[in-house]
Amino acid sequence: MKRLLLAVAAVLVSGSLAVAEMGDDGLHKAPWMRDTFKDLSEDLADANAEGKRLMVIIEQRGCIYCKKMHETVFPVPKVADYIDENFFVLQINMFGDVVMGMNHEDFEHEFAIVKKKYGVVLDTELPQRDLKRFAIGIRKHIKYM
Repeated sequence: MKRLLLAVAAVLVSGSLAVAEMGDDGLHKAPWMRDTFKDLSEDLADANAEGKRLMVIIEQRGCIYCKKMHETVFPVPKVADYIDENFFVLQINMFGDVVMGMNHEDFEHEFAIVKKKYGVVLDTELPQRDLKRFAIGIRKHIKYM
């Protein structure tokens, strides 16, 4: 009988917890998250225009900590309301293929050329100054596409 009562209690408690919506990218979605082009300067301007702070959440598929936040913290009405009222929220997929408005394959091709030029295999092997130079060049390319 004790086990039956515990099982019923577990079902009742679990039914009261909100289940986070899952997007096609495998990331949890909240109603207060914005879907933008990920141009952070533009997003900051939009946040300022709304009188809100810009909040960037970087997540990855399968992250146990992200899941816990989306299932136990973010659904709390007081928390969700506070975020919605005060923040312009962007979600960034840590391993996604959105590259600042540029076609993913084009970006990878350009980056491969730079890595070959410097004789490196991994992205992280590229010296910081050269990575910065590459990022500036890509940004100029995107502006004039």
